[in-house]
Amino acid sequence: MKVVLVTKIKNLGNIGDIVDVKSGFARNFLLPYHKALPATDEYIKDFEEKKEEYLKKAQDELSLAEANAISIKDLKLTISANAQESGTLFGSVGVNEILDAMHAEGHDFITKSSIILLSGPIKEVGEFTINVELHPEIVKSISIEVKPT
Repeated sequence: MKVVLVTKIKNLGNIGDIVDVKSGFARNFLLPYHKALPATDEYIKDFEEKKEEYLKKAQDELSLAEANAISIKDLKLTISANAQESGTLFGSVGVNEILDAMHAEGHDFITKSSIILLSGPIKEVGEFTINVELHPEIVKSISIEVKPT
């Protein structure tokens, strides 16, 4: 299925690109979340008329992401978890626990989908690095210290 992108999508394309994607991806993600329009003559004409509006919106989103990146620049989170004496956790520290800790620090702009665990859930005590994708062009690293309770 051919679609016209109205936002930049990582590993797919930029605003205004006409790309061929699987129909399920278009129906279930791109179209309902207003990230693309079907590549019909009518929608392409509509996109060309509103292109400046889409570009301005993209620039505003980038500016907001840059401001948010500055606020988490040297952020170091501490998360307490139940652990054995050997340092292995009972369970793990995943995206939900990290998100809760970030919201507790006042960073409410972080979403669950923006947290990227580099090596899967954390299953032991220590210091780890995760990435936070604030925008397809802005990814920041954050240090997390997991302490036993």
